Amino acid sequence: MDTVGRRLLLRHIVGAGVEIGPGHVPFPLGPGTSVRYVDRWQPEENRELFPELANVEFPRPDIVADLNTDRLSALPDASQDFVIASHVLEHVAEPIGLLADIHRVLRPGGATLILLPDRRRTFDRHRAPTPLAHLVAEHDAGVTEIDDDHVIEFLENTGLPYGSTPEERRASIDLHLGRSIHVHCWTDEEFFPVLLYSVEQLDQAWEFVDGVVSDDEGPSGLEFGFVLRRGEAAVASAVRRDRLDHGWHLWRDARLGLLTA
Repeated sequence: MDTVGRRLLLRHIVGAGVEIGPGHVPFPLGPGTSVRYVDRWQPEENRELFPELANVEFPRPDIVADLNTDRLSALPDASQDFVIASHVLEHVAEPIGLLADIHRVLRPGGATLILLPDRRRTFDRHRAPTPLAHLVAEHDAGVTEIDDDHVIEFLENTGLPYGSTPEERRASIDLHLGRSIHVHCWTDEEFFPVLLYSVEQLDQAWEFVDGVVSDDEGPSGLEFGFVLRRGEAAVASAVRRDRLDHGWHLWRDARLGLLTA
């Protein structure tokens, strides 16, 4: 996916960093930027798991990691200039924990680019948004794997084949557990409380820098996202939360105002 909004975000991604879960569409980078890929599967495994993508190129990961269990444990604290997570957080069992690990590996002043599908514009359109309380409960419980209930909800509400017998349904659940689904789904307004929670309750120093809304690409726009900087740890968490809340809403209101003018 190559959009004007994505190209504009490139100016915030500098130095040396990682992209997690690039799949077959790694994020394009500007000159003088170096990236390593963190992914679960080798290209050969990807092609076997996703035969519909047999003719595309998958980059070979520099670090092999299961983001549900390993997260970014292979990377030292404060070691990265940037972390890109493009259409990743909706796929993992426990997004708050992965967001915390992204914060951990960033240097102070480092940036993360988080892109997510807008559930209203994808096959998730008939699904309910994942509430913050659900994510917090999974984080507190230390969830590290996707359970059957998440897969069943996904299949029942996206219109994908599920099966009519217990055997067919078990096979369908196992297939999707072995591949990848949208475990969770949101719009930008539904996801933003996750960031506020991470700042206020988990003492993460996120500052809003830039972003995209799905309307940036008109009716065909599929994604929203945030560029966040790891800021000053010395600032009180309540102050950081208020700054993040104010900065994002100010930016979003202005962006939507321009798009509807």
